[in-house]
Amino acid sequence: MSLIEIPENPIPDGARDGFVVTPDKTKIRYAHWPATGPKRQGTVTLLQGRAEFIEKYFEVISDLRKRGFDVVTFDWRGQGGSQRVTRNPARGHVSNFSKFRLDLRTVLKEVSLAYYPGPHFALAHSTGALVLLSDTDRLRTMLDRVVLTAPLLGLPSGAWAPDLTAARRWLLRKLSFGLLGRPRLKAELPKTSALIEKVGFPMARVLSILGLGRLFVPGGNSEILVDFETNRQTSDKTRFDRFNAVLKAAPELGVGAPTLGWLSAAARTMLPFRRRDAGPKIKLPCLVLAAGEDKVVSTPQIEDFVSRTKAAAYVEIPGAAHELMMEKDVFRDQFWAAFDAFVPGYEVEIEQERARG
Repeated sequence: MSLIEIPENPIPDGARDGFVVTPDKTKIRYAHWPATGPKRQGTVTLLQGRAEFIEKYFEVISDLRKRGFDVVTFDWRGQGGSQRVTRNPARGHVSNFSKFRLDLRTVLKEVSLAYYPGPHFALAHSTGALVLLSDTDRLRTMLDRVVLTAPLLGLPSGAWAPDLTAARRWLLRKLSFGLLGRPRLKAELPKTSALIEKVGFPMARVLSILGLGRLFVPGGNSEILVDFETNRQTSDKTRFDRFNAVLKAAPELGVGAPTLGWLSAAARTMLPFRRRDAGPKIKLPCLVLAAGEDKVVSTPQIEDFVSRTKAAAYVEIPGAAHELMMEKDVFRDQFWAAFDAFVPGYEVEIEQERARG
């Protein structure tokens, strides 16, 4: 078995794992579990974010199984236990998100749809949510409903272009007799980082074309561990320490910073969703959940996209950090309440009643 367990993070019972090979000859690690709940609800395919791995989702997998869902999950190429695409395995690299879409389609066809009954759902986080959104035309024939947490639709303004510090605001207020230096309201802040989008994205594109796409983004390195105090993913120290313990026991699962090629590929996938017609094109029923204190992706950009998408419902969880499924219970409970209200959905229940006669 390729799955890694430690005392703090045991493998859920009933696991089966293996590898599938994509049409472009890339080995993708997958795992699946049968439902344990009293009533079978269907199958959930779980899509992780950048630099994550199957073992990080053991708790989420157990939560889904208790709800009556069979669960299938996998590692994207270049991370976790899947085949790496650079000589330095710590580089988070992909040249085009179409390759991630190929990973997803392969797992759905060869594992989820091949071995487990419908209805079929997806639960996707961050980068995984972006990949799914970018392929809904194909996936709406494979999936009934999807739940997306903190989809990567933009980078937040505060993380890259921080507001004036308290000292500078105080000085401006004094010099301008209170006319300047006031803290900006959340609604007045830009939705995304202008610096990254106007400078970083084009630069990453040019350098990738010049053959430098496998270099780390500026400031990036091969480090796979961060301190809890500086992490931007979760405010739950117990869960954070658990994930770090897995990486310490199996560092081969980890991935460092993204490459310029990854950033360029992400930009080419994100930016089309800014067009006014992007939302109406989505036909697959979606529930989109955003984190009120997200410092990894732009929550205002997510809300803006959902406002133009008839097929999507939106829930924002105030105070939560980026990884809603890995957050404190007070935030996770809100996530699961929203999930339970949306999946499997009233239409599915009506169909089941009709089938029973």
